[in-house]
Amino acid sequence: MGVMPWRLAIFFTWPVTLVIYLLATEQRRAVTGNLEALRPDFGPSVGWWAGFLVFVNFALTYLDRLWVMHFNRQVQWDIPHIERFEQLRACPEGVLIFTIHSGNYDIGATLFASKFGRRLHTVRAPEQTEQLQKLREQELREAERQHPMLRVHYNYGDNHLGLELCRLLLQGEAVAVQGDRVLSAVSPITMCHQGRVYRIPRGPLVLAEVSRAPCYPIFLERLGRLHYRIHVGSCFSEGTKRLRAEDVGARWLPVMHEYLQEHWDQWFVFEPLVQLQAHR
Repeated sequence: MGVMPWRLAIFFTWPVTLVIYLLATEQRRAVTGNLEALRPDFGPSVGWWAGFLVFVNFALTYLDRLWVMHFNRQVQWDIPHIERFEQLRACPEGVLIFTIHSGNYDIGATLFASKFGRRLHTVRAPEQTEQLQKLREQELREAERQHPMLRVHYNYGDNHLGLELCRLLLQGEAVAVQGDRVLSAVSPITMCHQGRVYRIPRGPLVLAEVSRAPCYPIFLERLGRLHYRIHVGSCFSEGTKRLRAEDVGARWLPVMHEYLQEHWDQWFVFEPLVQLQAHR
């Protein structure tokens, strides 16, 4: 990638991704199933192509990550609602940031930490294999070294991380959690919205309930090569009012659903997480 013209690299991404899309049967069915529930207006033929676009966009964001982490390329980014970003920065208490697997989580975390002006703690699920986990952790520790305001925590399924994150929030730190994907030891909760049934992680909702930290949604959208937009939403959880985990979820889910309706091609989850609600 260091010597290949970037246009050529992007060109080859499409046929390579098509082969992977055809071979990854389980993941393809999960993606197209999620899209069928999100956008039933697509139909089977359009849904198949839409699923391929999700795979392509995922591959392109991965290329961006490689260019940034290994070839020191710079990312161009913009924030449509800068006033919300400034409000989030100026919040005197701990803040809980809800994100999803959209854009590139690694790029987004380093970008946000470098511009945020306060320490940002991010939470990740461990990789599927021990070898891959070791490789990814080395990369992320290097990212921490280059961005001193960034801290990465892994969720191994025990209760200690939740307690640590709550302590950080009570101390006025910012914590970013992924509010869309249910993997391995992550405990799910099932919630309904606009005729869809979602399986979302319960942990972030419980963390919001216990810490009472104000919750903000942030979504990362890829606009083009090394060009990203950060969507900062309004606070959807009052820090002074006691909300149960289910109450937080009932406020978070519509925000996530609205974003996915428009940016369905950048939701990089490869497990069945949403389906149409059965009519009785």
